[in-house]
Amino acid sequence: MTNTWLVLLPTIIVIVSAFTLRRLNTSLLIGLVSAALIATDFSIFKTPLLILERLKDRLTDSDQLLTFGFLLTIGCLVTIVAMTGGAAAFARKITKRLKDARSTETSSLFLSMMLFIDDYMSNLTVGYVMRPLTDKFKIPRAKLAYLVHSLTGPLIIIAPITSWSAMITGQLDANGIGLDLAEKVQVLADPYYVYLKSIPFIFYSFLTIASIFFIVRRKISFGPMGKHEEIAEKEGNLVGGKEEVEIKRNHHENSQGTLADLFVPIGTLIFSIITGLLYGGGFWLFGGDKTLAGALQGNKDSFLTLFISGLIAIGISVIFALVRKKISLKKIPNIFVNSGKIMYEPILMLILATTLGLIIEIDLQAGEYLAGIISGSFSIKFLPVSLFIASTICGLATGTSWGTIIILLPTAIPLVTSLSAVAVPTTLDKVAILLPCLGAIFSGAVCGDHVSPISETTIMASTSSGSNPIDHAYTQFPYAMPAIICSALAFLLAGYLAGYSSWISIFVPFSISLIVCLILLALLNKKKK
Repeated sequence: MTNTWLVLLPTIIVIVSAFTLRRLNTSLLIGLVSAALIATDFSIFKTPLLILERLKDRLTDSDQLLTFGFLLTIGCLVTIVAMTGGAAAFARKITKRLKDARSTETSSLFLSMMLFIDDYMSNLTVGYVMRPLTDKFKIPRAKLAYLVHSLTGPLIIIAPITSWSAMITGQLDANGIGLDLAEKVQVLADPYYVYLKSIPFIFYSFLTIASIFFIVRRKISFGPMGKHEEIAEKEGNLVGGKEEVEIKRNHHENSQGTLADLFVPIGTLIFSIITGLLYGGGFWLFGGDKTLAGALQGNKDSFLTLFISGLIAIGISVIFALVRKKISLKKIPNIFVNSGKIMYEPILMLILATTLGLIIEIDLQAGEYLAGIISGSFSIKFLPVSLFIASTICGLATGTSWGTIIILLPTAIPLVTSLSAVAVPTTLDKVAILLPCLGAIFSGAVCGDHVSPISETTIMASTSSGSNPIDHAYTQFPYAMPAIICSALAFLLAGYLAGYSSWISIFVPFSISLIVCLILLALLNKKKK
């Protein structure tokens, strides 16, 4: 098909129909059919064949299947925590110190920070654990979904010991950043080192984290979220005045658990993930010859690590519960049954969303189209802000941060060296603008994924929080806008300050954008004191 603006149409259709119909699966299906029609030049016969082909690609992709498997293990762990009373124990423990909605919301943020190791785990766990507490203080479900969602992607991408760091390092290595002159190297530098150097330039993450704490501590309220909060406060309805949908939870919840029933499953999972990533990457402590950076870069099976870690956590958690007589052998099948009930809808949504994303990425090549728009002749100073905008739109359109990074890096790195007018291979100090450009791509990828209604994390956060996915996407977008606008401002300034000392090129853009961001939030606040 011709690479025209039509490649963006399926995403627009999904967004419009999602907000109109309020049925995400239906909207995804409509978007899927429209994307296939455009990709096949509106062939009635080829359209279903393309859909089946891409659906087959999704369902036979090992990483995708392992992702579904990991989701099921998370569902099992959530069920175990409920059955043994771990969630109830945590609620009882912190309830003693929670006197109002603000302290409850703050506790949700700190729990998310504890679970930084994986965005899926954080999205799926925090909502389930905190929901009884936020319900008690009449915090709307959409607000909880926002709290849960806003500290997943923005936090994990700046944590250099996760599967994300391994993916990013691998992509940098695959797209021209490395030390092997035998390969087509654009920039002579260690990929993991470049990733670490780019972290301070991931302005969206830092602005989002600062924004959400400011919103919670200052009780900022405006827009659709403000209406949800007003309804919850006056009427006690936590879903924006709509009829509450029954939440699929474990009906065998135990109210006699202890904190160990919560932290053993979660702690085992975190420990297993960290250990698995380092062991799989050949870390020297486990008999390999790699440093920490090398081990993370060399781990090619992060999805398998997550799945196996989930299985290990289930095994240890079940044994721990059996020994302490919190569950019986005959209840073990209920763990897997309830996991399926909890995760059925999210997995179905993910299948539709990722199949749509695959057609958008491969057949429509929307990412390349967007990248091409910004690749014209313009000053290199505008490159960081341009890449941030393109990356944000691409992430919003595809609903995937990883896909956005994978799409844009092959274009961005050669573009930087070309506009810098340097001979390749070059060194990092000669292309100082590369770091803010990488930070812009990473920021935009997380930002687009964060606000996209078809994002996996959007679905997971709303599911665990008991919020309608469309309500979650609709209410959180205005809260994210100040961080988005000020990130663009930061990257505009970073483009002009590239080449100066790190203190100037990082501190000045971030400080100015942070001040503007907090001022915007304060001005938007409509809540009466």
